Parts: sequence; C-alpha cells; structure tokens
Amino acid sequence: MPIRADHRLLTGRRAVAAAALLPALALATGCGGGGDSGKDKPGPVKASGAVSIAKLTSALLTSSDLPHVQVLPAGSKQQLLGEAQKADTAACQPVLDQWSSQPKHPRQTYTGAMVTDTTDKDKGAKEISLTVIASYKPGDATAVLTELAASVAACHGFGVVRGGVTTYFEVRPATTAPGLGDQQVTYTIGDPAKGAAGQVLVTVARAGDATAAYETVRADHKPATLRRTIPVKQVDKLRAAAKGG
Repeated sequence: MPIRADHRLLTGRRAVAAAALLPALALATGCGGGGDSGKDKPGPVKASGAVSIAKLTSALLTSSDLPHVQVLPAGSKQQLLGEAQKADTAACQPVLDQWSSQPKHPRQTYTGAMVTDTTDKDKGAKEISLTVIASYKPGDATAVLTELAASVAACHGFGVVRGGVTTYFEVRPATTAPGLGDQQVTYTIGDPAKGAAGQVLVTVARAGDATAAYETVRADHKPATLRRTIPVKQVDKLRAAAKGG
C-alpha cells in the first residue's frame, strides 16, 4: 500500500527530478525498513534452470538497449519490494504477493530499476515504471503468472491493515499488446480515495523461469501505458541469460 516515494529508486542526483513524479509507485505492497539490512537478499541460486545472480543483473534493461529509455538501477532490494502483507480477501493475495519480498512462490534472486520512457517530448506525458526482474525454481514462474491471472479475474478490491489502519484498493483487468512473453498479466490497482493520482498500471511477463514486472505511472497522473518494446526487450535479455546458464 503506497510505498513512500523517498524509498523507491530516489537515490542519487539523477533521481531528484523524478521524486516529484512518483506519487504512488508500488501500491500493492508496503515499504520495508530504511536501510538494506540484507535480510531479504537471496541465497545462492541452486535450482536447475534458474538464472544466476550475476547473469540476472547483467540481463537488466539499460539505457543503451532502447532509444528514448532512461534506466536508473535500484540501490537496494528494499527499493523494489515490500514486506509480507495479507489481503482481507483470499482471492486477492497473489496481487499483493506480486510486490512482496516474501511471496507464496519465492524468487531465487531479483533485481530492478526505475525505467523512464521519454518518447513523448512533453515532460508531463513521460511514463515512469518501477521494474523488477526475477528468477524462480523451475515451474514456479508459471505458477506465479497462472495464479496472478486468476486473481485479477476474481479480485475486484481488497483491504490491508497497516499500523492499525485499513487501506482499500481496487483491482481492474487491463488490456495490452500480446506477445510480451510466454505468459503475461496486465491490470490496474489503485487507492480510490486518491483518484487518478493513486492508480498504477501493472504488467507482468514471463520468460521461461524468469519474470519481468512493471508498475507504471504517468508524470501528469493520467492513465498510464507501457510501451510494448520495453518489456519485449527485457524478456529477450532474460531468455538470453537463461540460455547462457
């Protein structure tokens, strides 16, 4: 539930201008602690078919991979995922787990970045995405996408209690261009009390035993879109990393 902007990829001088543009990234999880304690760092990758830590890091999209894309890698794990939380509606838990560091299906390893699409010269039209790429044990990534798709179809909204206060979120299926990966799920999630400024577009694509997930907002808070070439290029890099062992 909304993670504070100052904890999400807003470190370094290049991120100062972006701070004002990130009203509600990661609506689906709560923020972790301030520093990177290391408690959520994955251990050695031993599962057959998993993308290694080194190769996953090198597979992360960079600013040079696509035109009109700026990528700012995360400085710590806690800028990417929140702590475990429980939805008051069981059918909605996979939606909540998508941005949790302790989901039902654990990630073998993960990394991520803030990706800004600068295609439109209008600064207000920039699309800003928090992206997380992850490697899973064989079969787990398929389970994650299958359960997430079922959850989005059945879950219309849920509440989460934090600090004794319940925050409610609405979930709606969304459409996107096909062929992002082996499986894909797209939906919007938002705090209705915050209107358009509190809504995030979520896109999750699978490439074998790895996934690429995006939370996207527009700088002007209008409904966001994720340019298809961004997840497609990321999926291509994940597939290449998997083939390389």
